Amino acid sequence: MTDPVHEGSARAELAAAQAADVGMGRRVAWATGDLIGGAVGGVGHRDLVRSAATAVVEGRAVAATGGDDEVVLVWDLSTGERMGDALPARGSVWAVVTGMVDGRPVAVVVDPYTLAQSWDLTGRRPLAGRVGGAWTAATAVVDGRCVVLTGGSAPRLHMWDPVTGELLGALTGEASKGRVGSVVVVVTAVVDGHPKALTLHDDSAVHVWDLMERRHEGRVFSPVGGSRQRVSLTAAVVEGRLVAVTGGWDGRIEVWELATPTGMVGRTPLTAHTGPVWAIATAVVDGRPVVATGGDDRTVRVWDLVAHRQVGSDVLFSSEVTAVAMAPDGRLVVGFGGDIAVLAPPSA
Repeated sequence: MTDPVHEGSARAELAAAQAADVGMGRRVAWATGDLIGGAVGGVGHRDLVRSAATAVVEGRAVAATGGDDEVVLVWDLSTGERMGDALPARGSVWAVVTGMVDGRPVAVVVDPYTLAQSWDLTGRRPLAGRVGGAWTAATAVVDGRCVVLTGGSAPRLHMWDPVTGELLGALTGEASKGRVGSVVVVVTAVVDGHPKALTLHDDSAVHVWDLMERRHEGRVFSPVGGSRQRVSLTAAVVEGRLVAVTGGWDGRIEVWELATPTGMVGRTPLTAHTGPVWAIATAVVDGRPVVATGGDDRTVRVWDLVAHRQVGSDVLFSSEVTAVAMAPDGRLVVGFGGDIAVLAPPSA
């Protein structure tokens, strides 16, 4: 990801295009920065927000956000209240992800150079760290155990225990299935009880991994041409099938059905953004898989992956959208510049 210019806490009034479906628009529940939706917000990050994730801490739905100001902030999703002190990092936070260990929520924070660190979100205490940094992280449950996957400049994924820091293995590609380069993004999903990982690499290829067997399954080949470079990735399960959704430098949003290691079928691309799609995330809302996308054109869109169409209107922000995360109840967390906004689901 390049660094979009952070516009500070300038006025950030949202403008929305007319809704494509009557009654399906999203409203701003709360936001940091100056006037948004007519309400004065609190103070956000001091620099660009790069990542966001959601969790439940002591019965409260929260969002954790991290960025170039080298901290992770935790927010109450309902009120926008900052919860406790910032979690410190040793560099720019390129990824923050969440998981559950023995019923307790944990967050994993990674920077590209020094450290991947896990935190107990209930007690606000550090758990384990792995030196060397990482570009991306994800959590999964493998054999009943919460694990962390981290990747970066090396052509492999490291799997480790978030409580002890124990390295549980390294996933590497097979020479017969082509080059596996630096890991730009890693995400996870569960298909028929089997945990899978999808990775986006520096050559724009998407690779698929079986986490139970710790093996490489296959890849979606990279697009042709520099402007077609993929820059973001998420995963979903649509009608029982594993799906990869990628965002491109040229604004394209591609959907791939990963039915078999060799049978990867690309569906018609969703309507493109007008610039790089930096942020992309999936969730299951009311039993249906949806994906949220945001990027350089300052807009956020939500898509129904079963109907393969946009739901509701575009939402326009004052800065490039660099992070999105969606809670199971449909609330959408958006990072734009150094600010955070939470959009309520259409029915709220």
